[in-house]
Amino acid sequence: MNDMNETKDDQFRGRVIFTLLTVTAIGLSLGLLWIGRAIFLLLFASIILAILLTTVTDWMQKHLKIKQGAALSSFLLLFVAAVWLLIWIQGDNFARQFALLEIELPSAARKLLAQVQSHQWGQWLLRMTPGSDQISSGFSLALSSIGGIVVSSATVLAGLVIVLSLAIYMSSEPGMYYNGLRRLVPEKHREKLDSCASSIVQILRWWVLAKLLSMTMVGILITIGLMIVGVPLAGTLGIIAALMTFIPNVGPIISVIPAALLALANSGTQGLLAMLVYAIVFTLEGYVVTPMLERNIVKLPPALTLTMQLLLAAIAGPVGVALAAPFAAAILGALEVLVPKAPEVTLPDPPKPQPRPRLRRRSPRLAG
Repeated sequence: MNDMNETKDDQFRGRVIFTLLTVTAIGLSLGLLWIGRAIFLLLFASIILAILLTTVTDWMQKHLKIKQGAALSSFLLLFVAAVWLLIWIQGDNFARQFALLEIELPSAARKLLAQVQSHQWGQWLLRMTPGSDQISSGFSLALSSIGGIVVSSATVLAGLVIVLSLAIYMSSEPGMYYNGLRRLVPEKHREKLDSCASSIVQILRWWVLAKLLSMTMVGILITIGLMIVGVPLAGTLGIIAALMTFIPNVGPIISVIPAALLALANSGTQGLLAMLVYAIVFTLEGYVVTPMLERNIVKLPPALTLTMQLLLAAIAGPVGVALAAPFAAAILGALEVLVPKAPEVTLPDPPKPQPRPRLRRRSPRLAG
C-alpha cells in the first residue's frame, strides 16, 4: 500500500515538474521573442529575399542547365553589375535630387503654411485649432529636421546588409537549413511541417513577384504623371512611391505627402493634379494590377492586413509595418494546411420582426 502511494506521489511530482518546465520554457521563449522581435523580423525579411533568390536561381538552373551555386553566383554578379551601371549613369543625378528634396520639402511646407495664413479661411482654421500659436513653429521645426532621415539611413543600410547576407547564405544551401529545422520537429509531425512550408513558400513567392511588378508599374506611372503635371523632382518622387507600394494601406499615403507639398507650394491646381495622379495610379494598382497578379495566391483581406500592421507597429515599429503583409500571407499559407476548409456560406438575413398582436380594448361598462 505504501509502495502504491509512493508511486502515485512520484507520478504527481513528475507531472508537476514537467508542467513547471513547460511553462518556464514557454515563458522564456516568449521573452526571447519579445527582446529580439526586431531581429526575428529581419530574419523573416531575409527568408522572403531568400525565397526570391531561389526562385530566380531555380529558373536559371532549369533553363540554362547549370548548377544551383553557379546560377546564384551568376545572378548576383549580374545584379551587382546592373546596380553599379545604374549608379554610374544616374548616381549623381539621384543623389542631387534627394539632396534637393531634403531642402525643398521644408521650404515648400513653410510656403504652403504662409499661403494658408494669407487667407481669411486659413486664419480662421488656425484660430479654431487648439494650440494654433505653436503650429507654425512646430511644423517648420518638424520638417526642417528631415535631415535626421540621413542619420537613420545608416541603421537602415546596416539592416539591409544583414538581410542580404542572410538571404544569400540561406538561398545557397536551402536544404541544409530546412533539414536542420525538421530535426527539431517530432517525426510524426514532419509531414505536416513539409506541407506548411511548401504552402508558405508558394504564397510568399507569388506575393513577392506580384509586389515587385506592382512597385515597378507604380514608380513608372507616377514619374510620368508628375512630369506631365510639372511637379519638380518627379523621378525621386516616383522612386519613393515605388518603394512605399511595398507597404499596403500606409505606403500610398506616405508617398503622396512630399509630392503634394511640393505641388501645392507652386499652385493649388498643380497640387490637385498631383494628388489626382496618385489617386489614379494607386486605384489602378489596387483594383486592376494587384488582383490580376495575385490570382495564384491567397487573397489578403484588407482588414486583416491593416490589423496585422497595427499589431506589428506596436510590437516592432516601422519594420513591423513594412513586413505585416507578407507575415499575414505566411500565416494564411499555414492555415490553408492546418485548418480544413469550410464550405462558403452567405450571411443569413436578419429575421423579420413579427407583428405584435393587437389587443382589443374593452369597452367601459356604463354605470346603471
